[in-house]
Amino acid sequence: MSESILGLEDKVVVVTGSSQGVGLGCARQFARVGADVVLVGRRAEPLKAAAEELRAFGGEVLTVTADVTRQADIERMVADAMERFGRIDVAVNNVGGRRGKPEGTLLDSGRDYWEQTLDVNLTTVLACTQAFARAMMEKDTRGVIVNVASTTAYKATPHLAPYGAAKAGLLQLTKTLALELAPHGIRVVGVSPGMTDTDALREFMNGETIAARTKHLPAGRVGVPDDLGRVVVMLASELGAWVYGTTLVADGGELIAEGG
Repeated sequence: MSESILGLEDKVVVVTGSSQGVGLGCARQFARVGADVVLVGRRAEPLKAAAEELRAFGGEVLTVTADVTRQADIERMVADAMERFGRIDVAVNNVGGRRGKPEGTLLDSGRDYWEQTLDVNLTTVLACTQAFARAMMEKDTRGVIVNVASTTAYKATPHLAPYGAAKAGLLQLTKTLALELAPHGIRVVGVSPGMTDTDALREFMNGETIAARTKHLPAGRVGVPDDLGRVVVMLASELGAWVYGTTLVADGGELIAEGG
């Protein structure tokens, strides 16, 4: 696809949680279409390896080692990006997931696990969006913010109630942010990945379970991070300019196969 159609060449894109998995898939696809990328993650070595890969596409890459569940790290992430590039055009709130193994049913789950899960998947997205939006507004940038949710937001999954509740909340947060930030020239959208082949998935499911579930997918295979990356690029590009507040399901047909 032509870079000029996408309108992302030389744009500055920040992707949280981008040293691996879906975040790296997003960052890779932005780099592929000519954007400059800010990689953000908690561990320096994986970020370094990811940056080396992305630089092969010819754009600039900045790495920021940060834990975006901490407000000070959020502010430093944005400050580093602004110091290096002078603006932020696109921000992808990809950080999230399950911190630790599920504790069982809701009757077994402790308050700490519930609060930690909502913090990383919902509260942190709001905090990052506030920082990104302020930076965009400061420079009068007509920016785009993409929130990464999950198909778990649409269905009841035993042992994953905190995660599902957080991601369902993110769908609503995305709508409200889209309304509130549109007058400032900032577009907010979302994407809900389905089952995607990452290290995080394989911590939760074994290969046999993944293979069994893949048989029922209309796409005929499990997703990979670059599948999601291409969808996020589309949403952030000129091709997605008429999309506001919508969270696009990108799951290879997983939900419809389950009757959703």
